Amino acid sequence: MATWVLVPCLGRLRTELNRIAPNRDRSSDGTIGDTAHQNRVSDHNDDEVGRVPIRDADSKHEVHAIDLDTDLRESDLTMEKVVQHVVARCRSGAERRLRYVIYNRRIWEASNGWRQRSYSGDSPHTEHAHFSASYETKLEASTASWHLEDIPVALTEADKKWLAAQIDRAATSAAERVWKTKWNINFEPGTVPYVAEAGSILAHVPGEHARAEQALAEIDAKMEKLLSSEPSNQV
Repeated sequence: MATWVLVPCLGRLRTELNRIAPNRDRSSDGTIGDTAHQNRVSDHNDDEVGRVPIRDADSKHEVHAIDLDTDLRESDLTMEKVVQHVVARCRSGAERRLRYVIYNRRIWEASNGWRQRSYSGDSPHTEHAHFSASYETKLEASTASWHLEDIPVALTEADKKWLAAQIDRAATSAAERVWKTKWNINFEPGTVPYVAEAGSILAHVPGEHARAEQALAEIDAKMEKLLSSEPSNQV
């Protein structure tokens, strides 16, 4: 049998899933079909020698379907979320590289406007999700992103700590840039600048002077109000 390859667009889908779920189970992954697939029309067959629903324009031995195991082993990332994300992109027109998706006794098809309907094939596809690609050369060869990283998931404690550290680092860096400014006001990070340096910063950093004056004006107004309400001690 000739050497076959998975169409590039599905290879990219698998790569992105591996990236967001690096520890996922792969035992139910599949590409080229077994004997049962070879005896019927299937996207899992080699498109040059096997029984497939469509013949594409090239002469490459390609497989146009992939099964991806449902167990992603991530706390808040599920295959259901992956499938719904991909189908939503197909439904919106943002994604055109798939013909249909089967998962957990349901099927979504381009020919049906990506509406969900029940699936009653031999396999309920509960252990994996099935993705069948287009046979159009340009689409099957596209390795553009599937944007799986956009799937919303809850942050883990490790994620929260990492984000907090990044925010703290960015805030510290921004504060140092404000103090130093492009006028090269010299001071050691973490030290209190001299009053003259602070004055230079207020005079030259865009917006800082105005904000400082506004704050002082608000304090003056509050003080005047307080003083005017004090009882007079004059006779």
